[in-house]
Amino acid sequence: MDDRLSFLRQEARASLPIPCSFQHKAPGVEGEVELMYWPAKSKGNAAPEQLTFFILGNPGLLGYYPPFLSHLHSLLPPTHALLATSHIGQSTTVASPKEPLDLPAHLESKVELVTYLRRYLDAWAQESGQQNRPKLAMMGHSVGSWLSCEVMKRLNTDKEDVVDVLYMLFPTLGWIANSWNGWKLWPVFHHPFKPLLPVLAPLLRPILHLTSLPTTSVSLVSTPSIIRHVLHLAASEMKLIQEPDLNWFRAQRVDDTKKGLYGVWASGNTDGWVGKDGPLVQECLGGEDGGRVKLLDGVPHAYCLTQEHSELVAQVVASWIIPEGSSKAVPSSTDTPSEPPTGADIIPM
Repeated sequence: MDDRLSFLRQEARASLPIPCSFQHKAPGVEGEVELMYWPAKSKGNAAPEQLTFFILGNPGLLGYYPPFLSHLHSLLPPTHALLATSHIGQSTTVASPKEPLDLPAHLESKVELVTYLRRYLDAWAQESGQQNRPKLAMMGHSVGSWLSCEVMKRLNTDKEDVVDVLYMLFPTLGWIANSWNGWKLWPVFHHPFKPLLPVLAPLLRPILHLTSLPTTSVSLVSTPSIIRHVLHLAASEMKLIQEPDLNWFRAQRVDDTKKGLYGVWASGNTDGWVGKDGPLVQECLGGEDGGRVKLLDGVPHAYCLTQEHSELVAQVVASWIIPEGSSKAVPSSTDTPSEPPTGADIIPM
């Protein structure tokens, strides 16, 4: 088994998540990426019944997501584990490569990691004498959803499903440059602002303590190399995320509730990063009445910035993973949480 994933054997402890990392070796995407791991709560040497692998949005700093992932972990059966990955170059603890990666390169890194996760889980289960193959689920936020879909397209075949199911959170699946925020923030992703922002942002350090920015956002603004990687990936997203493959999305609306795609969107036109792709994909999945689509009122694209919104989204995901055993009430599309923080629908997530 691949020693790069040996951290998966660690047992749950009082302080979670467990910080770890993965060394990518795929051609063109060599580099270390920061991970966070929530092991299965059950004791023993068996592989988890399901590992849900989460790909972040952009900025892909893990510090934004523990409130969401920790609450989700608390709602799941003790045999389930969670693993979250940042993007290469977007970490305050792992060194960034000199040159930032574009969207296709980040996709290659995710394909590599998912491939080896599948192999490791299978070998672990065989070693432990488990009769059932561990499920490998994926979950993505914003561009993390697009990346997850592309990983499924690449790895799942008629003979084998490497990824069993995908949960998409406020996904950006098409024409992102033509979204409201794509138009509004166009100058940020192009010259002269794109190369200037990493240089100018550190000048804000003396006043950051006077703002209400989350600690992770302060770290982002204070680190020019991360800003450079974030903007490079964002510009690549604007260029490359175009027309979604609607036939593929329709094919993910399957009878088996443990397979296919599920998605959470903001209701109406309140998500500035989602345009006409949202309604089109929702229709492919059967809409809200079909059980695979959830529309939430008052929850912004950057839901992870508040505990309340994080818990609401976690409850929705948990209801899909364990529909027969979710003990928490799932928010309806008419429930209205408190006002989102300033900028929660502008941050390029």
